[in-house]
Amino acid sequence: MSSILKVDQLKDSGGNAIITSDGSGNITTGTGMGKVLQVVSTTKSDSFSTTSSSMVDVTNFNASITPSSTSSKIFAIVTCGSFINDNGSKRAFMQIVRGSTNITAGDSATGEEVGSAVCGRSNDGGHHQFPTVISVLDSPSTTSATTYKIQVSRGPDAGGTVRLNRSGAQDSLSGNTISTLTIMEIGA
Repeated sequence: MSSILKVDQLKDSGGNAIITSDGSGNITTGTGMGKVLQVVSTTKSDSFSTTSSSMVDVTNFNASITPSSTSSKIFAIVTCGSFINDNGSKRAFMQIVRGSTNITAGDSATGEEVGSAVCGRSNDGGHHQFPTVISVLDSPSTTSATTYKIQVSRGPDAGGTVRLNRSGAQDSLSGNTISTLTIMEIGA
C-alpha cells in the first residue's frame, strides 16, 4: 500500500513559506534559501608588487558586501591572470581575508598557512606568469558590511619581488593581465 501527501505549501514554525508548489510541478523555495542573493565584483587591471615577507594588502583590490541574514554564506573567489615571484627559485603566497581574518588558511601543521602558493623553480623567473584561482565558502555570521580583500607576500624565505598582473621582466614577451575578486551572498 502506498500513500500520497499533497500540499501546496510547507511552512516553518513562524508561518513562513519554506516550499511552495503551483500545482503544475513548479516548486519555489522560501526567500533566499540556496539562492544567490547579491553579487559584488571588483577588477584590478593595474599591477602590484611587494618585497614583504609578511602578508600585505593588495592596493585597490577589495570588495564589501552586507549580508541580508546572519545565516547567509559568502562565496568568495579571486582569479588572477598573473601571480609570480620574479626570483625563479622563490615563492609567492596569496590569501583571501575577511576583515583581518585569513579565511583560506591551509593546515597549520605544514609550512605557511596560505590560500595559494606559487613557485616556478627555474632560472627565468623574470618571465614567469602563473594564473591563480582561490575560492572559499565563508560564514561571516553578520548583517554588517563586511570587506573581503587579497593579501600577498614572498614568504619567509627572503628573495625576489612578488608581482600581480605582470611579469618581472615587463617586456614584449610578457603579458599584462587583470585580476578579479567576486563575492556572492548565498541564502541559507
